[in-house]
Amino acid sequence: MGDFVNHLFAAVMDRFAKARKVAQLEHTISSFIRYQEKRGQLYQTLRHFANDPRWVLRYVVGREIGRFLDDEAEEVIRIWMRLAADKHLYVREATAKGMVSAMEADFDRVWRFWESAFHDDSAEVRQTAAMTLIPLLQNPVLRKRLLPLVKPMGRDASPKVKALFERYLSPHLLEEEPFPVPAMDFKTTADLPVASRLIDQVVGQDEAVAIIRLAARQKRSVLLIGEPGTGKSMLGQAMAELLPASNLEDIIVEARGKANNMPKVRVLSAGHGEAVVRQREREFRTNVSSLRWILGFAGAVTLIVGAFYAYTRENPVYIMGSLILTVMIVWFAKSLKAKPSEQIPNYLVNNSGKVKAPFIDATGLHAGALLGDVRHDPYQSGGLESKPHHLVEPGAIHLAHKGVLFIDEVAMLSLESQQALLTAFQEKKLAITGRSPGSSGTMVRTEPVPSDFVMVIAGNVPDVDKIHPALRSRIRGYGYEVYMNETMSDTEENRYKLALFVAQEIRRDGKIPHFTREAVEAVIECARRIAECPDRLSTRFRELGGRIRSAGDLAVQSGAALVLAEHVKRAGHFSRSIEEQRVWRERNGLKPLLRQPSPGKIKVLSNYKETAGQIIQIWTAVVPAAEVEIRVPQMESGEWNVLPIEAALNRYCLSGRYYFETEGAAAGERTEDFTLAMALSALSAKHGVFIPEDIAVCGSLNVAGMVGECAFFGRKMLTAKHGGIRTILAPLANKHIEVPPTIHVVWVQSLDEAWNAVQLLTRTKLERDSFSFEELLK
Repeated sequence: MGDFVNHLFAAVMDRFAKARKVAQLEHTISSFIRYQEKRGQLYQTLRHFANDPRWVLRYVVGREIGRFLDDEAEEVIRIWMRLAADKHLYVREATAKGMVSAMEADFDRVWRFWESAFHDDSAEVRQTAAMTLIPLLQNPVLRKRLLPLVKPMGRDASPKVKALFERYLSPHLLEEEPFPVPAMDFKTTADLPVASRLIDQVVGQDEAVAIIRLAARQKRSVLLIGEPGTGKSMLGQAMAELLPASNLEDIIVEARGKANNMPKVRVLSAGHGEAVVRQREREFRTNVSSLRWILGFAGAVTLIVGAFYAYTRENPVYIMGSLILTVMIVWFAKSLKAKPSEQIPNYLVNNSGKVKAPFIDATGLHAGALLGDVRHDPYQSGGLESKPHHLVEPGAIHLAHKGVLFIDEVAMLSLESQQALLTAFQEKKLAITGRSPGSSGTMVRTEPVPSDFVMVIAGNVPDVDKIHPALRSRIRGYGYEVYMNETMSDTEENRYKLALFVAQEIRRDGKIPHFTREAVEAVIECARRIAECPDRLSTRFRELGGRIRSAGDLAVQSGAALVLAEHVKRAGHFSRSIEEQRVWRERNGLKPLLRQPSPGKIKVLSNYKETAGQIIQIWTAVVPAAEVEIRVPQMESGEWNVLPIEAALNRYCLSGRYYFETEGAAAGERTEDFTLAMALSALSAKHGVFIPEDIAVCGSLNVAGMVGECAFFGRKMLTAKHGGIRTILAPLANKHIEVPPTIHVVWVQSLDEAWNAVQLLTRTKLERDSFSFEELLK
């Protein structure tokens, strides 16, 4: 009786394993273990199963034989070592799982014999050994002891071991070992190594990289906020590389009998969906071919019978009738085309042959493309209509199943789409229905389609307020929020990483030659200028990438074998933005501005759409009034901040109606840059003071009369140099930024200092480049 029950359990487990019914298989294994434990025959049965040709029985042995390590140590070890070399991957995985359970109870006892497996001649045994390390390295007590075994696996000859090392083990080395910083003694970027994985190519975002690694391991979602070009998209793609691809699934949709408008969804392991669809298509083609053969035979019989009766009865009507009937049969046979039918499923997600988790970029998608849709059927009757399940189209959330869904510029999504996205994210499934009003697809609704994805949302700082509160709360509660770095420290390590970035861009572009070391240093100097902070480098790599490609194109044009430093410097002219080109062409320096000095006229250094510096001229006219009144021009970019000017004029008791006008300003200006200049222009108009034409102002003012730090100061200095400005009143907070030697700068902290400096500068010739207001008084 016992043998019969064992055979019955074995047959059931084998059947469930072949059908890939995991839940039923695990339930059967649990029932089998409980039954054998009650009979006291579990050990003997497992020993018998260890030699069975059915892999699922060896799988059970590898996972459960460790129960008897205390009583039958030698036999258990012998069975484990044999199963560690098994040809079936699932058996080796179960063996590794069983040994890990035993090592968690008594590590030293198992490790005494298992340590040699890491140097075994069999690649399967070494792979099983690597599998045991994956969970054991999570134990902080065992971590330091096991880490020395990880590094040699990266040089293993077996691709199976290397794959485990790259995906699961190498991150542990990166967490333990500091970044190696070779000296900057390379000759060209061809001598620099380029990492194969995207996560290792990210520069200047160490905290974000660490969070992405952790989120990928734990399958958490991430919100990335930062300036454009700081690496948000690359981090999303890198996360997909870190996710395991072993649990990918295919999703197909089938007809549901009479309920055509409610298609049935079926989930299969990756690769099996394609087999099911091909089998159904083959069955359908076989049925059509059989029917055509029958119709062809019927046509031939009709001709023969018609000819027989026409001959025997000497009546041509029979032959004519048989010919007509045969033509009708042939026409009907040709009309049987192998078109989709109810029996053929429709693919929604096909992960057959994929070795990486899917990465789906859903940026800017409309609701149908994001959440799935059902196409409109123009032929809804008459036998020409399509089956509803063949009209179902998956959304990005379904294509990202078991992978990464990346959404940049999240503010572009409507609140309705964000709400549906939240539902799919929470429930890990979402039904597909028609989303176009008036479409026949709105009558179709599938079963819930799996959408178990890791979500990576990216955006700029203003986008944060446009994220659905519930969606953001879900990310904060079950994931991480990351603010991207805009700059990084100017250290030897980061300079070397920038050199690696240049090498990466060259290999990624594939059209430009390598850079010399001097050219790389010129790129690093560009990163310093863009950062506009002492001892900092910019992490806006999209802007740097444009300079690199422009320099490479110039080198190709000149026929140079390598990109030189002079190419990088010349590339600055060709890689300017549209805004910069517009400013330099249409409002080039002082040319469009009136050069005659007059009270109330002052020049201000501004920034056009945060990219191009330019010189704006402000005029002020004042008429008597009982109190301070301010009139400003309308700006498309927003409201003027006139409170600091109004507070200053009231503080000086200078009542009047002040009219301000700007010359050369346009939509997109940073109006906060005008406040100090407007206050000085108002004082100049009220007191009749002429401000020299070669003086310009930059900086913002608050209601207390203090001058705040100026944004994009370096770009404004270059604009002043190009525009012929000789003297600048600038905030003391910007003193750390390098100034062109041809420009004199007076550093001020308050409006009082700035106004006194203006009056002194009207009658003082400067002989130094940079001094404070106190030095100017002396």
